[in-house]
Amino acid sequence: MKSYKYLLIIFFAISLFSCNEDKILEEVPLNFYSPENSYTTPKQIDAAIIELYNQARYLYYSSWNDDVNRWSSALQAGTDFGRDARAPGQFGIGNYPAYLFPSSNLTLGWWVNTYKLISMSNVILNRITGITYPTEGEKNTAIAEARFFRGFSYRILAYLYGGVPIELKEVSSPKRDYTRATREEVYTQCIDDIKFASENLPDINSVKAQGRVSKEAAFHFLADLYLATHEWDKAINASSQVIDNPNFSLVKERFGSRKNEPGDVWWDLFQRGNQNRSSGNKEAVWVAQIEFNVPGGGDTYKAERYWGCWYYNIKDPDGISGFIGPTSQNCGRPVGLMGATKYWETTIWESDWDNDMRNSQYNMVRDFVYDNPKSAYYGKKVSEFPPKNLDTRQDFYPFQSKISTPRNHPDQLYSDKSTGLLLGSAGATYTDQYFVRLAETYLIRAEAYLSSGDKTRAAADINAVRARVNAKPVNPGNVDINYILDERLRELAYEEKRRLTLSRLGMVYERTKKYNTYDDGLTIQPFNELFPIPYSEIERNTEAVLEQNPGYN
Repeated sequence: MKSYKYLLIIFFAISLFSCNEDKILEEVPLNFYSPENSYTTPKQIDAAIIELYNQARYLYYSSWNDDVNRWSSALQAGTDFGRDARAPGQFGIGNYPAYLFPSSNLTLGWWVNTYKLISMSNVILNRITGITYPTEGEKNTAIAEARFFRGFSYRILAYLYGGVPIELKEVSSPKRDYTRATREEVYTQCIDDIKFASENLPDINSVKAQGRVSKEAAFHFLADLYLATHEWDKAINASSQVIDNPNFSLVKERFGSRKNEPGDVWWDLFQRGNQNRSSGNKEAVWVAQIEFNVPGGGDTYKAERYWGCWYYNIKDPDGISGFIGPTSQNCGRPVGLMGATKYWETTIWESDWDNDMRNSQYNMVRDFVYDNPKSAYYGKKVSEFPPKNLDTRQDFYPFQSKISTPRNHPDQLYSDKSTGLLLGSAGATYTDQYFVRLAETYLIRAEAYLSSGDKTRAAADINAVRARVNAKPVNPGNVDINYILDERLRELAYEEKRRLTLSRLGMVYERTKKYNTYDDGLTIQPFNELFPIPYSEIERNTEAVLEQNPGYN
């Protein structure tokens, strides 16, 4: 009887499974993460949101691929600000026809990596609907973060490419019938996402951790988008949500980790450890977190390496090496890959050369002192005793010290700290980076006031920024869009993604042609106002037509 009983049990079990063979074949992972079990709890959603921050940091503050075009710098190079310091197009854009075309790595890189951030956001937004949170407010905050990054991404695409396909759902199978929305429709989607974020994100004092977005960061980008749609009053109101918030103010007194060293308040903004609000910096709106020598710390941002001149390559007038090598006090180990235009180096400072703190000896590196004891010119300035053929395109040109950490590189990077000599592995920028600083919000509101016809208030906002750096105030009558763009160059060089600003205004071609006298400005064409749609994306979209931007066919 006992054996018979067991046989019945076995038979019954087999009968159950035989009724649903599909269940037998269905794989449910139990001991590893997969799409089926990775988005099931608030904690897992939060981990996915943190990866959004990583991808956004990757877009703006990474070298992407050090062997091809330095894509993350292409939003500054080839404009009225940036130009190639070596072979045209080797590190930025330089030669436009040779480096900005439908099948270039640059064109595809920005498209793919920005859509990746959108895809990651959509997965979170799709999966979060079935997850129970302790409160509805916590769930809305998570949704707001994901929608912020989706809007942030579509804004980049709209400014770079114009109208692009809008995808708001998680895509789990191949799709080959995308069509382009209009640029205006993309703007509408951006505003919808970021407006939701501004209403549901915590304020700056309530964010979970340094570097996470707040409602004020959302208001900043919302104001920028309202400029794109010519809704001036809305842009004024959105930017005022940040400027008029008592938790924010322009930093006007020395602060932070090096406040007792020679320098000034503007220099303090860019020193190690001074970007986050915990340092006393109430100007920081949103900061990318970058940690040296920490797994996942994102310490591949190489502004120092790319944008500083190759000073230690300079020989003295006798042909002897003028420098012992790259040193921390000389702003590290740059190799002269990209530099600024003459317009930025000289012209925009001429009206207030000696007063403007941003052009001070602490902030603008314009000269070097020979430091090789073997040189007869040891201790003398390069500008006063230059070699016969001084290379001012690559080896000797001005840049701002904000791209480096002068006299304060990480200890592990020195080969001889007594002389400041650095190892060959140096060359990155070892500080957190500003996604948004309050000074930019002022200049956004100034643009909105100007566009609405109120030059007096526009000048007042510009002068708030200029007063902090001891620059002369601008007269309302002299304020126009070109003055505001020049002020952005003075205040936000190396921080601002210049191409996005100029593209929003439709002024990439105009300003680059006029003020970039290098190969960039000589080769740019009117249709380069926008990036081309990547050819590979058009080619694989076999079930609909993904139209190319004019001029690139």
